[in-house]
Formats: sequence, C-alpha cells, structure tokens
Amino acid sequence: MQARSISARSAVFLVVALGVAVFGGMFFFHHFFATTPSAECEVYPLQLMLSPSGRRQARQEQEACGGSEEVRTRVLVGDGSAAPVTAFEVVSSKALGSMSVGQRALPLTLRWQGEDRLLIIHPAGVASQLPAGSYGGVEVRLQAATAGGR
Repeated sequence: MQARSISARSAVFLVVALGVAVFGGMFFFHHFFATTPSAECEVYPLQLMLSPSGRRQARQEQEACGGSEEVRTRVLVGDGSAAPVTAFEVVSSKALGSMSVGQRALPLTLRWQGEDRLLIIHPAGVASQLPAGSYGGVEVRLQAATAGGR
C-alpha cells in the first residue's frame, strides 16, 4: 500500500481548525465554568447616623458582588469636607443565608458618644478587619453585643 502525502494547503487548514477548536473550547469552559466572581458590585446604604451637632456622619453600607455569596459590610465616617474613611469592615459569607442582600445585613448599632467619638456595637463572634482607633478625626470604639441586648 502506498502512503499518501498531505498537501501544504491541507496541513495549514488542519492546524488552523485544530487551533480554533482548542482555543474556542478553552474560552467556552473558562467563560461558563470559571470560579472567579464577577467584578459587578452594588453598594446598598443601610443606615446613617449624624453626630450630635450634625457636622459628622457615620454610614453603614453593604456591598454585594455578582457571582459571589460574600457580603462586605462597612461603616464609613466623615464630615462631608473630604471622602469618608472606612472605620469598620466585615466580610460575611453564606453563613448569613441566601435571602436578598438587605435581609442579610449585619446588625450593627452606631451610637455617637460625643462629637468625635463613635461606638459601633456588632454581633458577638464578628470581628472587624480594622481595629478600634481614630479614623477621619473620629475615635471609634468597637463592642460586641451581649446576649441580652445591645
């Protein structure tokens, strides 16, 4: 039996077809099965507390990103003259449930104890990624809620 040779034109066609199939498949599987979350995030305001004079504010907000069950809860402090500063931040996972974002909100109490002092009361077992301290000219204290109340 005589071996049949392949033409250069056929070889180029086969290489191109194989490349399209391989790279197209990689794109398809990465696009539909990738585990990286979408970068599309939405921020939801939850509460706003003004200082006794109304000059400063503490704002709790929640950020949810598409493709992720994680919810980021922040408390920002500021006086309106500059960008607010993050003073409390927690990333929660599926443990808060699969309800809508507002229903999964981390229950925080924001309490001004003077013009430049803010107390953030958070659930026991939840720790801020930021320590208590001074943020944007506001002294922030953190306190875990007790079982009998806040």
